This record gives sequence, C-alpha cells and structure tokens, in this order.
Amino acid sequence: MLPTALPSFVPLATILLPFIFPAPASAIVVAARQMLIEATPLVVAIQDYYKNDNSSSFVNGLPDIWENTNIDLAAGAEVHVLHDAPTRPDLRVVTTVAEVYYRIVANKKSNIRTMADLKGKRIGVVPNTTSEYFAYRYLREVVGLKDGDYTFVKTLSGLCAVEPCKNGTFPYMLQNGVVDAITAYEPTTEVAIRTIGEDNAVVFQNNSLYRELSVMYTTKAKLDDPASRKEIVKFLRALNKVQKVFAEQPSKIWSRVSSISNNASTEVLEKVWPLTKWSGGLPDDMVDILFEEDQWIAKDPALRRGPMSRATLASHIDPGPYKESLEEE
Repeated sequence: MLPTALPSFVPLATILLPFIFPAPASAIVVAARQMLIEATPLVVAIQDYYKNDNSSSFVNGLPDIWENTNIDLAAGAEVHVLHDAPTRPDLRVVTTVAEVYYRIVANKKSNIRTMADLKGKRIGVVPNTTSEYFAYRYLREVVGLKDGDYTFVKTLSGLCAVEPCKNGTFPYMLQNGVVDAITAYEPTTEVAIRTIGEDNAVVFQNNSLYRELSVMYTTKAKLDDPASRKEIVKFLRALNKVQKVFAEQPSKIWSRVSSISNNASTEVLEKVWPLTKWSGGLPDDMVDILFEEDQWIAKDPALRRGPMSRATLASHIDPGPYKESLEEE
C-alpha cells in the first residue's frame, strides 16, 4: 500500500521527513503508514504524551530503518518483520501496537450462504500481506479447501475507507461481481458490507485461527545507544497511555482517528473497533505466530530461503524496553 496524504491539522514538526531534515538529538522519529487505523495511536502519542525538549517527527510510510538511520521506531504488521529479519539480524521488535482480527465478506448474489460455498469462488486479497495469509489459512484449515479450489484476485489498490468506492477497489469489485468475496484491512471490509448492503453480505470469521500483530521495531544499535534507548522507552511509555484510552474510552477518540488516518467515518470505526485489541506489550505466543506465518512466506520461490527457526525469530524480540516503559520515570 502507498501512504496517503497527511491530514491538514498535523503540526509541521510531526511531518518533517528525517530523510531530508534530521531530527534534533534526543528527539524521537517514528514511522508508520498513517492510513492504517493501527498507526493512529503513534501520532496521538507524539502529539499528546511524548515529552521532549526537541521536536519529534512522524514519518508517513514504512521506510528502511537501516538506510534511514534517523528513524528510531517503525510500526507495521508482523509480515514486514518476517520479510526483513533474514537479512537484518539486528532488527528488534519491542512492543505490539495492536492485535487485529480479520473477516471474509462474501456476496450472497454469488450464491454464497455457507463457508462451503466459497469453493470455486474468486476472493479479493492484498497480495503478500496478512490479508492474503488469513484468507489462505481460513480456506485451507477451516473450510478444508485446496489451492486449486478457489482463486485469489490480488491487487494492491483494493482498499477503500469511505463510500463511494471507485472502480478497482474491493467494495466496488464485490458489488459488481468481479470477485465473490474479499478479505482486507479494516475498514475496507466494513465498507464492503455497506456497499453491497447488509442483507447481501455473508461474514466469515475465526478469531482463534489468526490475528495480525501490528508491531513496533527498531535496531539493536538504537537500543545499545543510551540516548536513543532512553527516548524509545519514553515513547513506549507514552504509547502505553494512548493504548489505554483506545481500549477503554474509544468513543472519545474515534473522530480523531478518522482525521489522522483520513479514513472511515466514526460510525464505521465504531462497527470495526471490536476487531482490534490495544493491549500492547509482547504476547506470549508471538514466536508461535511468527514461526507459523514464516512457513507460508518462505514458500515464495522469489525469496530463495527456507523458514527461520524459532530461536532465530526469538532473537529478534527484545522485551527489555517495554518492561522499562512500565517503570515510573
């Protein structure tokens, strides 16, 4: 996905790209795709909770933190960690921003009533992402289908957060019979339901099968440097406070989330909010999730690698900074 434009209200200090303007010493620089709901707590943390004498920056995108060494923290789905880790032994995951559950939305007009009816159907997914991974696992493990029993229609431009959705997006494709079902990041699936009408929508979900981990990661070099580690811990402490608000008082921030992400209406956000957990920290089963998903990623012949071991995956997780963030300053 390509990053969208930043909303007009974001202060200049939060949008100066460190690729051009290096941040002052001891200020935090955080990168994530701002269009995603899971990225919005990072902006709120910088604006409301992270305190530093120097300016902090938010980079809208997911740049290479090894090439752009001014960036202290990057956030994205665990799939990005799995793609980067084999060639970046110094990558370190330090916390989870959110845990996100997926749904498959099908159109009854494609003669789909039960999950068995997904056989032989065309399913829209975002390729090489957690969208495709969830659909792959659901169809195989829950429905019992083989690869040839369905067709993935893959596109990077399928997302749509606000109706009406244009040609080429998943809601439009589902409404016009280009695909029979879709699975994508929220709020696209919710918008798809609204586009085809709730009476025409069939929703398939299995929260115990898989959840995306939106993680925050940095480099060992950043953590080994006392100054940058101090600011990383300080930011994680700020993020902890934001996650508490997102989890316990969501109605207070829906309008702000919508503005930050240039995303869905507060009505749609209210509908999809239960699909996201803002728990933070490092889940006990993180290595299990990474290990299982990496089996799927390593099947890509273009990568020319085998799956990573559990020990290798565990070496990329550092619980120290998060534990420090739970201590009082």
